[in-house]
Amino acid sequence: MAKRSRLKYVFAEQRGTAYSVSADTTLTTANINSDGYSFIKISGAFTLTLPAAEDVLKGTRLIVFGDNANSKVAVVAGFGGGGGSYDTVTIGAYCAIRFWCDGSQWYALSESVSAS
Repeated sequence: MAKRSRLKYVFAEQRGTAYSVSADTTLTTANINSDGYSFIKISGAFTLTLPAAEDVLKGTRLIVFGDNANSKVAVVAGFGGGGGSYDTVTIGAYCAIRFWCDGSQWYALSESVSAS
């Protein structure tokens, strides 16, 4: 029996506004909570930096799509998931990774997450 990915259905379930990144960008808590960003598209070899994890972000889910092999997502305190504690995740060309915050750490949730 073939393994089926649920990711394509997750995109349809997301609520909020899409945010496009075409330069190195730092996302803020206000971008997420006030502006409602839940889907972010990185266009090019740029790095999106997530805000520090905090209680107000508890339960936040973001999907980040990269259209370049060097599209990256970073967090200052390091990620808590995805196989280890590291500062940057490379998304890869035409791939998406889901990120989740538990209020104290960000987690990179994907079938294949690699540190960079």
